Amino acid sequence: MSVRFLLIVCWVALEPVAAGAQVPRDTVVALPGVTVTATRSATTTAAAPARVTLLDARALAAVAPRSVADLLEARTGAFMRRYGPAGLASLTLRGTAASQTLILFDGFRLTDPQLGQLDLSLLPAGVLESAEVFYGAGSALYGTDAVGGVVSLQPLRPGAAAPVRLVAGAGAYGERTGSLTLSGRRGAVAALAAVEYRTTDGDFPYVNTSLFPPRKVRREGADGTHLSLFSTLGYTGGRHRLRAGAWYAQAERGLPGPSTTVPRGERQWDEHLRLWARDAMRLARGTLRLGAMVQRGTLRYLNPQLRLDQTGRTTLASLEAEATLALGARSLLGGGLTAGYGKARHPGLRDDASEQRFGAFAHADLACGPARLYPALRLDVYALPEGARTAALSPRLGLNLRPLDRDGLRLKASAGRAFRTPTFNDRFWQPGGNPTLRPEHGWTFDAGLLLHHRTPGADLRAEVSAFLHRLRDQIIWRPVAGGYYAPANFSRVRTRGLEVSAEARLRPGRRNLLEAGLFYAHTDARDRSDPGTASFDRPLRYVPRHQLKLYAGFGRAPLQLDVTARYVGRRFVTADGRQALDPYWVTDAQLRLFGGLPPARLTLALVLENVFDRTYEGIKGYPMPPRTFRLRLLLELGGGA
Repeated sequence: MSVRFLLIVCWVALEPVAAGAQVPRDTVVALPGVTVTATRSATTTAAAPARVTLLDARALAAVAPRSVADLLEARTGAFMRRYGPAGLASLTLRGTAASQTLILFDGFRLTDPQLGQLDLSLLPAGVLESAEVFYGAGSALYGTDAVGGVVSLQPLRPGAAAPVRLVAGAGAYGERTGSLTLSGRRGAVAALAAVEYRTTDGDFPYVNTSLFPPRKVRREGADGTHLSLFSTLGYTGGRHRLRAGAWYAQAERGLPGPSTTVPRGERQWDEHLRLWARDAMRLARGTLRLGAMVQRGTLRYLNPQLRLDQTGRTTLASLEAEATLALGARSLLGGGLTAGYGKARHPGLRDDASEQRFGAFAHADLACGPARLYPALRLDVYALPEGARTAALSPRLGLNLRPLDRDGLRLKASAGRAFRTPTFNDRFWQPGGNPTLRPEHGWTFDAGLLLHHRTPGADLRAEVSAFLHRLRDQIIWRPVAGGYYAPANFSRVRTRGLEVSAEARLRPGRRNLLEAGLFYAHTDARDRSDPGTASFDRPLRYVPRHQLKLYAGFGRAPLQLDVTARYVGRRFVTADGRQALDPYWVTDAQLRLFGGLPPARLTLALVLENVFDRTYEGIKGYPMPPRTFRLRLLLELGGGA
């Protein structure tokens, strides 16, 4: 069904190109600083009640990411836990676990309900138009998992890209990539279809310290292949703005394990199909939004040494309705209902591993002179097999204040409650699963100051934020008397931190461009569970205390140089804080050459990763590649002169 759907979309997208349809010439443009993640309504990043990072098409082009993991690692305050370049890449935001940050794709959650987290290395960046990162408690707006924050991924819109966009690339260690995007519009209907393919051998060299004497060897079993098919249709007419999409992705990769162990031939296959639709209908004084999504995921894991060959399947479906009503010229009130269903099938789970969820929420954007208030309240109810139920109430209040009525200076503050429900593995794994587990929950407080100065030739922005959150009833798997592990609501965590960011964009001449930015994050996340244990008041594992991200771009037509660098401080690898990984600096660079004659535009890019050839590990035992290169050629057709 999905293949036929994609073929139809390709035909609709190609016909306007052949007919000479016009689309905007520039496909890499600066989007306005507008976010919806922090408030569920269109709000500028300056007016939001908490810190928001908005990564637009310019940031995507400058980073040249293969996956969403690459993009977020380069330009946000997140720490990416990477099990090597081909392994799992999960996100840590403000010291929280990967399962405590909500990931949205076009407004619908992406998190795997069985594992409670998402491998961001499997999400291709080529289907993205932008990404928003909202820092802090988001459960009052989005429900479960939004403890550390919310990452909202916005896919390419139909009709917004060049009619034809072709990308081809090659790099070290057998890397080969290719993608094709077709886009067009006919009257009120717009369509887009994209296919992306990527493969790598992953056999980079590293020093194996477990050998005597230590010597350089090749990484084995780190190959991978990724395929993604994406399509979307849009219709605008009368009071309606309809959008429907389909996304199919599959991946096969080796899981080589720690570098000091003998490869065991482990492999993993992932398959993902998602269908969704939305309608935004204009009302007399507001908007009614309706949405539906269904998703099917399959994960197969093979371990010949343990004689394991297991396949798990998950199904998700959700419905939502939200209405917003304007209250005068500067305020609005919104609210809605959500319903969903989730089910998982796996040899290690109970046969009835499923849940139904219902939510009701209300939020407002209230103008009070130089201040804006953002109250929000949400109630979520989860129904489990055999009549078990759990509920969570999540309030939040946000404030954005313009002191002295100056728009370039903003004070931000918010306080809210967030929660995370147990995963299917937590509840239904056999043996050990516990259906009576309580949701993890806690309060988050943050405050910040934003400075923004804009002139015709310069755009300068700086922001500082401080935060505190306390999490209770965190779920920990611990050994029990039967000789296996079982989850329990045990852990308490206290996290304090400071974030500082600055960015500048200058255009000293018509052909010149200079931009630079930084993001520094100080995070102190500590275990406050049991004073009688060695881990009490010790930093959490794999939460770096210090992170610094830097980027700079220098452009003079037809050349553009982009440089990104990141510093990651020590990460403790044991709960008692006795062992830690060394800090590391990694620098990447990209040189782009622009050319071509209308209607064709060419971009040739040379990307160098780990420019200074640093040896480092994100996770103990999982080395990252040395200095590598890749070439990337982008061809765009159509869109006018």
